[in-house]
Amino acid sequence: MSEMITETKSTPVISRRVFWLVLIAALATAAIAATSIFAYRLWFAPAPAVPVQTANELIAFSVSDYATVDGVFCKAPVTGVARVLTPAQLEEEFGIRIRLVGVTASGGLVDFRYRVVDLDKALPVLGSHESMPNLVDEKSGTLLLAPEGMMHHKALEQDRTYFMHYPNAGNNIKPGSQVAVVMGDLRVESVTAQ
Repeated sequence: MSEMITETKSTPVISRRVFWLVLIAALATAAIAATSIFAYRLWFAPAPAVPVQTANELIAFSVSDYATVDGVFCKAPVTGVARVLTPAQLEEEFGIRIRLVGVTASGGLVDFRYRVVDLDKALPVLGSHESMPNLVDEKSGTLLLAPEGMMHHKALEQDRTYFMHYPNAGNNIKPGSQVAVVMGDLRVESVTAQ
């Protein structure tokens, strides 16, 4: 009878091995799950919200402040009230002379050129890279937006001509078309495309 008892003592050793294998597998699975959750939160978490200045806060800058803002270009006044100007009024009040709205590249592009004739007057309108002048065909109402990256890369300079190219899909603006140049709330009408 003692032989039978000694032979049965080996069975619990196998059970211990299985217990340890199951325990190690469970710990490894938990470690992998925890690492996956951490990696998901690290890589796919939404970026923290960055406070954005309103147009009225940007307009409150003085003329000297525009020169110190990083990436300065076209922060036209946005008051919610549209103001229609002639090209002569734009030059007189804002120091910007429209030099050319020209159809080029077999009608596929519109070349817009302007000259800064009075830097102090032009800075509040052309002082930030956030928005650029848009072109509108007055007859059809087609809006042409400049592609991102089409802007001057340095601070505005007195008596310098700047240019932008607008894609003219469908050749909506043709030579002789009446075009409006829109900068924020300013709308310069009756510019004839060449």
